[in-house]
Amino acid sequence: MIDYRHGISILEIIVYSPTLFLALWMAFHHGFKKSSGWYFFVVFSLARIIGAACYLATINAPSNINLYITWAVCTSLGISPLILACIGLLSRANDSIMRKTAKPLSPMLFRGVSLISMVALIVSIVGSTENSDITHGLVNTKTQVALVLFLVTWVGACILFLLIAARSRSIEDGEHRLLLAVGISLPLILVRLVYSFIYTFGHKSEFSMLSGNVTIQLVMSILEEIIIVLVCLGIGLTLQVRPNPEYSHQPSVSDRQGDSIEMENDTYQGHQSRREKTQRPKRRGGPLYLLVMFIVDTINDRRK
Repeated sequence: MIDYRHGISILEIIVYSPTLFLALWMAFHHGFKKSSGWYFFVVFSLARIIGAACYLATINAPSNINLYITWAVCTSLGISPLILACIGLLSRANDSIMRKTAKPLSPMLFRGVSLISMVALIVSIVGSTENSDITHGLVNTKTQVALVLFLVTWVGACILFLLIAARSRSIEDGEHRLLLAVGISLPLILVRLVYSFIYTFGHKSEFSMLSGNVTIQLVMSILEEIIIVLVCLGIGLTLQVRPNPEYSHQPSVSDRQGDSIEMENDTYQGHQSRREKTQRPKRRGGPLYLLVMFIVDTINDRRK
């Protein structure tokens, strides 16, 4: 029998099936680059569809623990791709700063925060698959550690957002929408984290994703994720394809002047060398003598 919780799974399939194809199109359209972040929405949508399908499958197999574990793993995949997607959008804004002013943030900052999120994701998956007692909501030490790491990653993403926002004047026209998308997404991700923290550390049964209050789950988890995906993909549709920053930066005036001076020096040295060659005295003698003197002149030219 289909209940309220199964209805949420049906809602997720209805919402994330089209967003999966939209995210795939965005990834191909803008390019599968780490700075784009679009393919994280592909991963997220796919995880939500698989998780919802597994939970709906429990209608006919309510005692199948593997379905619940798969659903829990797919649920735990939600926070990490959303944070990584926000970091990807911020990285694209950073690339825009590079193209316009050549004074972006260090890419190591983005890689560091992303690495923490990936570690949290791995720990979360391991923790979810190790616990087979679904009566406790698949919560153990590893899932708690993963949740703390997710919070650290969220804080890191907020810091990156503030640093990029402080350089908003250096962002190209049309790319400021990235800050809007991330600015809307980060508070909603925090609500999603609070929902998980309350049950994982506070042991409030109403916040259990398996047997808690379904309305609380809908308001504090499901709707937040849907809004984040729709907002980011919707804004993504308005963005233009941008070139890689390392190829688009034009040389400055000082660089061009330096290149011009260097070319003039090379030209002068070339003329000087040719002048020296033309001023050599004509030598007379046998073939062996002329060959030896030619070698000596060549060595002297190279020394100069």
